[in-house]
Amino acid sequence: FSTGTEAPAHNAPQPYVVIVLKGEGEVATSDGQSRRFHSGERLLCNDLTGKGHVTRAITDLVLAFVNRAKS
Repeated sequence: FSTGTEAPAHNAPQPYVVIVLKGEGEVATSDGQSRRFHSGERLLCNDLTGKGHVTRAITDLVLAFVNRAKS
């Protein structure tokens, strides 16, 4: 994601982990909470229902998404 990119409200399609490889991002939940994440931090995305979350790139952001393989 480039600096300033914002992904509109969305739900996680399945539970997954996001690892911030580079940069700084912010996640805002539908209940008004927000948190910034930096390189090396991780986040469990598990909001499968409801209004979802918004993701913003504060700086250029490189993320790794880790899903559990379906059997």
